[in-house]
Amino acid sequence: MFNDCAFHSRQRKLAFQLQSGDIKNSGAGGRRPNGRRHRSGEVVRQSGIYEVMHDRAHREAHEVVMISGDRFPDCETCQEKVRFRLIRTAPYIFQDEDFEEET
Repeated sequence: MFNDCAFHSRQRKLAFQLQSGDIKNSGAGGRRPNGRRHRSGEVVRQSGIYEVMHDRAHREAHEVVMISGDRFPDCETCQEKVRFRLIRTAPYIFQDEDFEEET
């Protein structure tokens, strides 16, 4: 028999975990960063939102979308000294099996 009170309790706990960031991977994306910094020229292994950290005071850190299979680029000013850190995964729509582009 279904326990309605227990179900609502689990829903509230899940909602809190989502809001507080306690859930690390939702399966469809959203994994939290592990702190690893990527260098320009490396292959992007996971599509998602990355923090870009420039050399010295060239520019404030900012976020970009990177697609798996591409390479992390050089910065026009920092060259290869730029670094990238995964903020959260986010699958690229055309790499999803339901939306893949036909070749």
